[in-house]
Amino acid sequence: MSNLSGGALDTLIALVENGPLWDGDLPSKSGRYELLELGMAVRIVVKGEDGYQAATIEGARAYCLHFGEERISDAKAARIARRSVINAIHRSKNP
Repeated sequence: MSNLSGGALDTLIALVENGPLWDGDLPSKSGRYELLELGMAVRIVVKGEDGYQAATIEGARAYCLHFGEERISDAKAARIARRSVINAIHRSKNP
């Protein structure tokens, strides 16, 4: 997963945590293509409408691995906690 571009990582996070997502709601179109090529995302139909993407099980595994957890809920909590620490550090350097 560390080989993913920033756009692909942002898109994978969005798909796992909020998916399925419509094309216009994706953080990165190039990230989507990267995930599709790697089998971490698929195109799907939602309520008769095409243009949606969702994370695959492989994408969910990569998400969990990236944040060092086995379950999606734990990985999300780890991501949020890590982000809070980074924000606190940033605020302390730039009061």
